[in-house]
Order: sequence, then C-alpha cells, then structure tokens
Amino acid sequence: MLRQTLLRTANAACTPALTPAFRSSTFPRAVYSANTILNRTVFQGIRVVHTTIPVHFASTTQEQLHKNGLPRVNITKNLTANITISPPEGSPFYRARQPTTALNPIWLRDNCPCPDCIHPSTRQKLHTSSQIPLDIGIASHRVLPEGLELTWSKGLDDVGDWEDPSKSQPGHKSLYPWEMILGSYGGTPSEHRGTTRMNHKPVLWDEQIMKDKVLWLDYDEYMNTPDGLLKAVKHLQDYGLFFLGNVPIKDQEVATAAERIGHLRHTFYGRTWDVRSVPNATNVAYTNLNLGLHMDLLYMEAPPGVQLLHSLENNTPGGTSIFMDSFKAVELLKQEYPEDYDILKTTPNTFHYRNASHHLHYNRTTIVVDPMNDALTVNYAPPFQGPLELPADQMAGFYRAMRRFAGYIERPDLQFRHTMQPGQCMVFANRRVLHARTAFDPTKGNRHLKGCYVDLDMFRDKYRTTVQAKEEGAF
Repeated sequence: MLRQTLLRTANAACTPALTPAFRSSTFPRAVYSANTILNRTVFQGIRVVHTTIPVHFASTTQEQLHKNGLPRVNITKNLTANITISPPEGSPFYRARQPTTALNPIWLRDNCPCPDCIHPSTRQKLHTSSQIPLDIGIASHRVLPEGLELTWSKGLDDVGDWEDPSKSQPGHKSLYPWEMILGSYGGTPSEHRGTTRMNHKPVLWDEQIMKDKVLWLDYDEYMNTPDGLLKAVKHLQDYGLFFLGNVPIKDQEVATAAERIGHLRHTFYGRTWDVRSVPNATNVAYTNLNLGLHMDLLYMEAPPGVQLLHSLENNTPGGTSIFMDSFKAVELLKQEYPEDYDILKTTPNTFHYRNASHHLHYNRTTIVVDPMNDALTVNYAPPFQGPLELPADQMAGFYRAMRRFAGYIERPDLQFRHTMQPGQCMVFANRRVLHARTAFDPTKGNRHLKGCYVDLDMFRDKYRTTVQAKEEGAF
C-alpha cells in the first residue's frame, strides 16, 4: 500500500522535476524493521520519501537515489537514542560543518504538530515541556509521503483533571512534515535561525556603498504594492535605511507610512511628534543647534527599533541629515582595537532624560552581542548620556574605548548625507543607524519634520511575513 502511494505521489507530482536517470527508475518495495533507514529529497518543493535498508534494493537504484540528494535517516525502534540524518554532499540539507544531523525524541514529542498538541486556531502549545517523560521512546513509525509518523511509547506526565485522560496513555501518534524535521536541525544554530526566523545578516556600509545602494522608493509604490513593501523591508533589514519620495505633505502622513510596517510606538513625546526649533526646548532636537550622531530613547528599557522622519518644510540654510552605520564602526573597532571592543561590550554606560516632569534612566553597554538571536545592538547617544556609574579604576579604559569608537563614527567616509526636501521621508533602524543634523538658521527660513516610531518586533514581523509571502508566490 505504501509503495502504491509513493508511486502515485511521485508519478503524478514529481515526474516533471526528476532527472532522466531517476525518472526511469521505480520505487523499491519497503520492509520495516527496528532499524529502517529513510530517504528524502526535494524536487521543486515536492517532497518524496523512500526506505532503503533493509529493503530489496538494486545497487544501481541506491546509487541513483544517493545522487539525487536523498538524506539517510536512522530510527532505532523502542530506544530513546537520537534519530540521525546524514544528507549526502550536494543535497539541499547538507552542511559541511555538520554533515550528520540528530533529532532528539524528547524534542520531537514536545513539538508534535497535531491538533491535540497545538491548538488548531491559536497555534499555541497545549502541554508544557516538563510533561514529556525523559525516557520516552519511539514504539513504532511509518514513512509517509507527507512526513514521518511516530507512535510514542509513553504518554504525558502530570496530566490535569481538566485534560483528556488519554494524554497520559502510550500510543500517541505524531506526524512530522519532512520540511519541519529536516529543517529544524543541521548546520550551526545561526544557519538554522537564518532559515526559520530569517535572521539574515546585515550589509555593512560606508559612504560610497550607501551612495551606490541607497533606495529611493515612490510613496505610492510603497503603500499600494506588495513588491514596493518588499523592497522597503528588505532594504531596511540589509542596510537599515531607505527613503520615500512623493509623500503627501500632510501633518499625520508619517503615521500612515509607519503603519505600513507596524503599529506605532507611543511615547511621552506622543503618537507622532514635531522636530523644529522652538523656544525653551526640552530636547536638543527641538533647537537649531548641531545635533551629533546618536540613537533615540536609549534611556528607555526598550528603545524603538524603527524611526520615520517626514519633511514637511525645509527652506532654511543648513539642517543636513547625516547617517552612519554603527555596525560598521563596531566591525572596525573589533578588528583594530579588540581590547576596546571588549570594554564597550562589558562596561555599562548611563543614559537618562530628566526634564519636563519626566525622569528616565537606564544603564546599558555600548555594544550588545546576542548570539541566541544573531543580533548586534549598539547604544550610542552622547546628548543623552548621564554620569557614568563606574568604579574609578574603570573610567580611563572606558573613555579611551569610547574615544576610539567615536573616531570611526565621525569619519566622513563612513557617513551618508542628505538634505531632506518637503515630501521626502527617511526610514531607518534606530538600533543600528546613527542619525544627526547640522545646525540651521531659523531666522532665514523654516525646517519642520514630523516623526514617529515603530517597535523592532513589528518590523521583524512584517519583514518575515512579506518575504515568506513572496517565496510562496502570493505576489
């Protein structure tokens, strides 16, 4: 029956994509045992599974299967040992740094995707990881075209009175799609996250690279086409900066532009806020002074991830916007002054805002490396720096490291400059791209920007879903 199913699936769905050698072959007869070896490949997104040992194989057929990139999967019946996957070189799942992949049975049971374990509509787990018996094993298994079916030797522990009592009994069946289990492990953790979470590496830039790669996107394309949105979020992910043109000069249009990415972040500055010179300003941004390269709201526990600034009016001399990739500065510091890099990774800096009936304060290191999420974050905002809270013997080292770091930040060849015109909007990653403004003369004209924030989680959500929609052919 399985052979017939495999034949029907392959002949109906996969034949157009198979190589000539593979197309002429037939699927072998499967015989199950305690140590069945499973094979799997991908042909234009269609997944086919075969059994190889101890089935009746002609040697030429086995060679053909291997040449088509089918991984070998070893499942040991009634044992708690890991399931091993060994894709041949050249297969879609082969990683040179980890040619053999292991699947832990506890992990598999904990991540059963069936409706009894994952709620069909909320997509949330209906059990806890601590309920999985540590000695759970695989009682039996079946190889199906759609995935691997496992029957478990034990039920869940600590099943509550409100739960289905059958959950505590052995015999639960789990069906794992091949894409799920073969894409869950393998390679380095960062490679896995790059695939499943789209934690793609940023493209570091300097002045010349940004001049060559800067994205100017028409507002109508951005707002009304999926391809326009895709261009925007990909550029923001890669470079941390893009520009919109032909944005209607309306007071709240920046909010409309931001909501294309995600919900607005409300702060004590408001849902949106004005950047213009005002008397008795409570923020240096609201003056006509030179405003050095910095990030916003580092005195908050969770600074916003994305900032938008929409030019409503600009007819005064000066006021040029400056941008700098702080990740580039981190790379250079790490290469040339590793000791100072380590100091800025471990020594807390102080950020505060104490004005206009507000008192915010937060300590954070200048450089934050998060290997669990493949994330680099920079915290740099000299205008909002407070007195350091360090022992005296650590002060000199910190100031030396900060001076060297600032030396890269202030290099003109690492900066991109642009004077915003009415109807233009800058969109940049606040936790990566430093922004600044040269001084301007308010007696000779007006300069008025409207700004707002979007949290980083909102951007990542939009980025992942938009990229996935494109990959799935939704547009």
